[in-house]
Amino acid sequence: MYKNTLYLVFELTALTAVTVHRIILASQSDPAVTADDFNIAAALAFCCLFLTDFLFAELRRKKSRHMGKSVRTAFLAAEIFGCVLCGVEDYFPVFSAVMFELVDMLVADGYFYCIFTAVTFISAFIFEPSAYGAITAGVIAVLEIFSGTVMEKLERFIKISEEQRETISLLNAKISGLKSYSKTLREAAALEERGRFSARIHDKLGHGISGSIILLEGAKLNIRTNPEQAEKCIETAAENLRGSVDSIREALREERPLRHIAGIAEINEALEKFSVTYEIKTDFDIEGNAEKITPQIWICITENLTEAMTNTVKHSEADSFSLKISVYNKIIKAEFCDSGKNGGSFRKGMGLEAMEERTADCGGSCVFQKNPGGFKILNIFRL
Repeated sequence: MYKNTLYLVFELTALTAVTVHRIILASQSDPAVTADDFNIAAALAFCCLFLTDFLFAELRRKKSRHMGKSVRTAFLAAEIFGCVLCGVEDYFPVFSAVMFELVDMLVADGYFYCIFTAVTFISAFIFEPSAYGAITAGVIAVLEIFSGTVMEKLERFIKISEEQRETISLLNAKISGLKSYSKTLREAAALEERGRFSARIHDKLGHGISGSIILLEGAKLNIRTNPEQAEKCIETAAENLRGSVDSIREALREERPLRHIAGIAEINEALEKFSVTYEIKTDFDIEGNAEKITPQIWICITENLTEAMTNTVKHSEADSFSLKISVYNKIIKAEFCDSGKNGGSFRKGMGLEAMEERTADCGGSCVFQKNPGGFKILNIFRL
């Protein structure tokens, strides 16, 4: 599109310059110049050829890219023949503009400008254009070369942009597919875990309870006729039920994840969701023995993390957020940091006051630090 429009603009510009110049000379009664009617008729004929060539080029570009170059070459040949018929020495700017399009269509990109320059100089020596025609053709040729270079770069950038958009679209489709696949895997894993746990409870609990029910029914039948036997059945059933309850407790204890592992997983999930939602880079690090962190402190850190991320989105304009938990012998330190823009003083709102209250309820303290590198919140808990 851009090249075809460029050809049309420069061809019409060259034709206008030549036609105006010849009409001016004719008005000055120069015997070497034909009448105005001929100049106007020639200009109209050239305009028809240029516009038809342009429309055919656009049609070929949009609908029939596989079509050959023979028709366009015929149009360009007709334009060159028109220049020869009207006098190349006077219509040399038009001749040069047409040759620019012809050479660009027939020659490989790497040699285009060299061949066009050579053809223009050879044509100038052969046809010996007038001074006005040579100067006008030279100016138009320089502008054509410059504009052509710019257009080539523009088309290259547009092509790269389209390729990038297609790549982004494919990546988005893959991300959507991976999210769906991840959701399916989580659901399948949850169902598998439920099935495994159900089978384990059935194996450890079902047989014991079923046997105890049978013993109790037997004791019910023998409680009047054979009390001693009924008592033994009841004792055995009670023993089986105690064993089943102990098995349930053991299974639940084994299946329940450790609190520090669950806490770390919950924080990682919250940070990952925050990063995807707001396009903010997140980082999480934990040092020391995480098993020392009590459930109350884990809950406090998780709730404070939610408040700190909300505060980052609302006020700091940050591009990164991090949480670091350090466990020492006597204290636990949680640092919430962002890289946002912070200038001047700040006022604690309800969110920061709530963080202080939660931390104090766990026997800790909350400190806020504002510096040029971002905003930091320190939670310090005593063990």
